[in-house]
Amino acid sequence: MISHKPHSFTYSLRQKAIGFTLLEVMIAISITALIGISSTSLLSNIIETKKITDIRSEQLTTLQRFNQFVSRDVEQIINRGIRDQYGDSQPSIILDSTDYLAEWTRLGWRNNPIDPNGRAIMQRVAFQLFDIQEEECAQAKLRLQDWGNLEPEGSCLVRYFWPVLDRSGDTEAKTQIVLDLVDSLEIEIFAKENIKTSGSNTQAQSGESNWYTQWPNLQTGGAPEIPVAMRWKLTLPKIGEIERLWLLAYDDQ
Repeated sequence: MISHKPHSFTYSLRQKAIGFTLLEVMIAISITALIGISSTSLLSNIIETKKITDIRSEQLTTLQRFNQFVSRDVEQIINRGIRDQYGDSQPSIILDSTDYLAEWTRLGWRNNPIDPNGRAIMQRVAFQLFDIQEEECAQAKLRLQDWGNLEPEGSCLVRYFWPVLDRSGDTEAKTQIVLDLVDSLEIEIFAKENIKTSGSNTQAQSGESNWYTQWPNLQTGGAPEIPVAMRWKLTLPKIGEIERLWLLAYDDQ
């Protein structure tokens, strides 16, 4: 009787000998490593793209906030002078003063409907640039650092507003940052001469017109001038120059 055990034993040994060679293992490891590197690189690109998108979105939000505040303030300028904290009379619009880059009186300050005391619907506002490292720009600097700009350079634009028009010595202004980072800002007034003719049909005629970076106009002589438009020229990092022009509903009383 012939036994088949030796044949079965040889087959078992061959079966156990089947496996991966060292070369095959190295190729598999290399492929796995390439897939891991590619996945990491792809994930990093996605994270960086999202970060850049978030930063651009925050910049757009900041520009929208700036446009909202400034447009509302400029479009409602009114010819109403004030008295400052020293009791001195100040004109309705001031550009390039020692205290602020621009300052004026505006209408449209909404009252609280449930406030029994109420207040004036006119408001005094002002704008000034500060270096981003100064205390006035602390919140803007923190936002920029959160966006990844760890060492920002430039200025922030701060808006001031007062609870009353005619201020006393202890009247404090409230502040709002309307632009986090500005490279430069220039504000101009476009004014025309207001020539009034005498007679039964008295009317105002427009004479010469000029752009001014300082207001009131300090030049003497000629007919009085009234402001009819305001222009802002901003230079923002990574965006470039932005120009905004507003017509003024200025009543020459």
